[in-house]
Amino acid sequence: PPPPPSAMQRSMTTPTPPPLQSPPPLPSPLPSLSVTTKLFEPVDAEDAEQHIKAAQEHGDAAPNYFQVGEEMLMLPEVFSNLDDAAVKQDFPHEGNAAEEEASRSSRWWGRLYIDGWPQTVQYMRAHFGEPPPAGLRPMILADPPDACAAVLNNAEEIKKYDAIVVAKRGTCTFGTKGKNVLASGGAALVIVNNEPGNMHAPGPDAHDLKLSVSMVAEDEGNLLISSMEKGMALMAAMVPIHCAAQSETVKTMELCRGSTEADRAIANSIIEGGWVKGLPGDAKHEYLQATFGTKIPTAKKYEIVHASPPNACNEGSELLDNAEQVAGKAVVIERGGCQFLEKAMKAWSSNASMVIIVNSETSINRYGCEPRWKGLKVDIPALMVTDKGGEALKLMKGKIVEFPASPKVRKDTWLKIDSYRDTTGWAKKKSEQKMQLKQLRAEHAEWPDRIAAINMGYGLKTDGPVPPHGEEL
Repeated sequence: PPPPPSAMQRSMTTPTPPPLQSPPPLPSPLPSLSVTTKLFEPVDAEDAEQHIKAAQEHGDAAPNYFQVGEEMLMLPEVFSNLDDAAVKQDFPHEGNAAEEEASRSSRWWGRLYIDGWPQTVQYMRAHFGEPPPAGLRPMILADPPDACAAVLNNAEEIKKYDAIVVAKRGTCTFGTKGKNVLASGGAALVIVNNEPGNMHAPGPDAHDLKLSVSMVAEDEGNLLISSMEKGMALMAAMVPIHCAAQSETVKTMELCRGSTEADRAIANSIIEGGWVKGLPGDAKHEYLQATFGTKIPTAKKYEIVHASPPNACNEGSELLDNAEQVAGKAVVIERGGCQFLEKAMKAWSSNASMVIIVNSETSINRYGCEPRWKGLKVDIPALMVTDKGGEALKLMKGKIVEFPASPKVRKDTWLKIDSYRDTTGWAKKKSEQKMQLKQLRAEHAEWPDRIAAINMGYGLKTDGPVPPHGEEL
């Protein structure tokens, strides 16, 4: 290196310093906290606020405080387990198990498919923890409901059934709830929000938790909790949903679907309907559930009552005219005159235990409402029967019936039946129509509503008499 400058050189090259001034006052020290500031330990909320303000004045990063009840916890800064890049991937190739599993483990959200529940429930994965478990398993309400006990009171039951635990938001951190459910043997934790909306719950105090944690919206979650508190047993699957605007790997019209073949099979197997047991002649008249309401307890017996007015469209009243007689019973209401939801709300407000809509034709569908949140107040089962089923129920006033479920009664099946009823599903040639009639009668022989709809459509299509069973050809 070159030699240091001489004193003369320094005096020639160094500018004269400005006059000395008194230094600026040093920033005030961070306010002392009334308690220790170790991670996860409680901090007084007022002290925490002062601490954050002082850090900002110093130009430092403010501590990450998280309010739990009246306390503030100082938590570490961590990254989310949710991968933004993975969400943008195309669908897995059909039959590629490795790609399907990668899709399943990287989805940010999904749907709870609950057997017999009238609609799916969207969940949002937390920023911490693991992907949701695969397969159907029981849902069990946490005890205590907020899951803030180190070991839940019903841990033995949870562990026995490897259950999905449902807990209310509040009292302790999301991470604490997850740790408690893991210690209690749960397979997953679903937190019910305590305010409108949904979110990806943060959990810096449980970032590497070996448990799946998710959240569902307040109204949908509370409907589940209400049903479980009444003793309803629920079986559910957490199905991660993969969405792609367009796909080069799979030929499908679906923009969103379950990540794996097994998940999609579960989604397609969920119960949608059944039949009414106890009608005259043991006729098996079918029903389909609405897309709102709750699961039908298939072992429960219901007394039948008919609404007054018959279509439940009495203006100016939130109750049915015969509300006292309806209370605690399954009320039969005719279609028409007002919206399905209005009919169901009047039945619910009249303390009915079920609402049965009788269709005006030999068909059934899964009626609903838009937007669907409007139907979340209805915490009783809601279903539809055909006009034929309604005629049978007219004879059942004051009598007892049951509503067994059946995987054979599905919306898609009835869409196909409707195509024969309205004549669009029949072949063009008469010889082929007769063969169709014979095959359809054999396929749906145990279901009188379907046979009636098929016969009706055949008569309209051929503009002639409908041949007796066995004489189609």
